[in-house]
Amino acid sequence: MAVLAVVGGSAGGFYWVHAVSLPKNAALRYNDRVVTVDELDRRVDTLKALYGVQPPDPGDKQKSNAFRRDMAKAIAVSMILDDAAKERGIVIAGKTVRDTLTKFISENIGEGPSARARFVRALGTTGTSEQAVLDEIRRQLVSVSLFEDITQGLSVNDSEVAEAFKNRKKQLGRPERRKILNIVVGTEEEAKAIVSDLRAGSSFEKLARERSLDGATRGDGGNLGLVSAGQLQDEYAETAFNAEPGSIFGPVKAEHGWNVGKVKKVLPPAEASLAEVEEPLRRTLEMERAIERWRSWLGEEIKNADVEYAEGYRPAAPDAPPSHTPGMSPR
Repeated sequence: MAVLAVVGGSAGGFYWVHAVSLPKNAALRYNDRVVTVDELDRRVDTLKALYGVQPPDPGDKQKSNAFRRDMAKAIAVSMILDDAAKERGIVIAGKTVRDTLTKFISENIGEGPSARARFVRALGTTGTSEQAVLDEIRRQLVSVSLFEDITQGLSVNDSEVAEAFKNRKKQLGRPERRKILNIVVGTEEEAKAIVSDLRAGSSFEKLARERSLDGATRGDGGNLGLVSAGQLQDEYAETAFNAEPGSIFGPVKAEHGWNVGKVKKVLPPAEASLAEVEEPLRRTLEMERAIERWRSWLGEEIKNADVEYAEGYRPAAPDAPPSHTPGMSPR
């Protein structure tokens, strides 16, 4: 309820006091729109269906509390962006939204009416609906269009690319890469037995095809291809990139089991040249500049917005822009 009071001053002046109390079931209010806790929970269900967003275990109070506050802020920001898009005349056609959903289903489930039917049935198990998914897709498309509108006209000239290359030359160079064969098994004992077989002269490729649990590489004799250390899990990378060329290494425990590897080839690091990285570096600089402009603009929009959070839903940094940019799923 809004309570409006006018208090007269001794000189005939006055001031207004405008107090607004949130309903008990509210998570937040943006302008005159109240978002209930139930609405917030339904949005979480929709994000779970679309992007695999998973709320923390309720038993973890700290993470659950942070997740709840982050979701409240995400909803507030989406409403702010909706209004900003309307002011700029940005409208997403219904057909575009439906076509995006069709593409999503095709890429994640399959083609045709039966795939769509399976998707709709799956929505029921997550507590959301097709219309809620379409609404969420529309919000994402609005954000992308708004991002493009806010950041249009940005460019990076040749001297700026050259300066960035000078400052980033070390990072732009190609790191050491290694061609590695790998076998994954379920236990350390199995991995030790494979090491023994290999040292006794068994073929790595043959053992990989027979005993590796990694379906992606098993048929190719365990070949991981040419990889850099940054592409591998830390524990595995440390062992693999300290092993001598041609040597067997392991067992190494990683996310999907116990690993035994072999270094087939080593390509040393190479310095980058401006000619080979100029265009990708230019695109990187343009995106960095676009993100900087977007975050600055969005920060002001959030700061100036009329948002009130209920107790337990106020985010740690309510005025800070979100870390992800439009077009990225909020995982």
